[in-house]
Amino acid sequence: MALPQQVIDRLTREPPETPGWSLGLLTFSCGILAIALAVYFGLTFGYEPYLDAQTAQLSTQINTLTKSISSDDRAKFITFYSEIVNVKTAVANHVVFSRFLSWLEKNTEANVYYSHLAFSAGNKIALSGAAKTEADVNQQAAIFEAAPEVRAVDLSSVVLSATGGQWQFNMILTMDPSLTLRQSP
Repeated sequence: MALPQQVIDRLTREPPETPGWSLGLLTFSCGILAIALAVYFGLTFGYEPYLDAQTAQLSTQINTLTKSISSDDRAKFITFYSEIVNVKTAVANHVVFSRFLSWLEKNTEANVYYSHLAFSAGNKIALSGAAKTEADVNQQAAIFEAAPEVRAVDLSSVVLSATGGQWQFNMILTMDPSLTLRQSP
């Protein structure tokens, strides 16, 4: 049995082309590539020379300004700036005794008085004093130890004075820097 002519014609004809996804993907990829190349060449041949010209212009201005200032003026300015930095550092680390003296007044036992006060590095304060009784000396040491501003108390040479009948003592307080140093603004 032979096939009818219509069927043979349909089988021998090429099917009509239908648009597929491969053509769309190729078009999209080419578009992205074209945009990337345009951006690259725009930056390389347009923006980079502009930035180089700006850099050269600023370098020229800096050199001109540098030459317009004499070496003596530059040396004076550097010395002045150094002095300002040193003063700022000194003020920031300046010892302020007014707060410490107020604190000492509030934290001194009633029967104790001080005859000598010396401040040394490391926020150490040496105190020499006298008290009516040995219990007063111990009470004063306990007050200092309980204070949050005192990091350490070193009590030494507690002796009874032969002439005045008072207890003489020496004490070294290691203080918190916040009480003795100026607070930076």
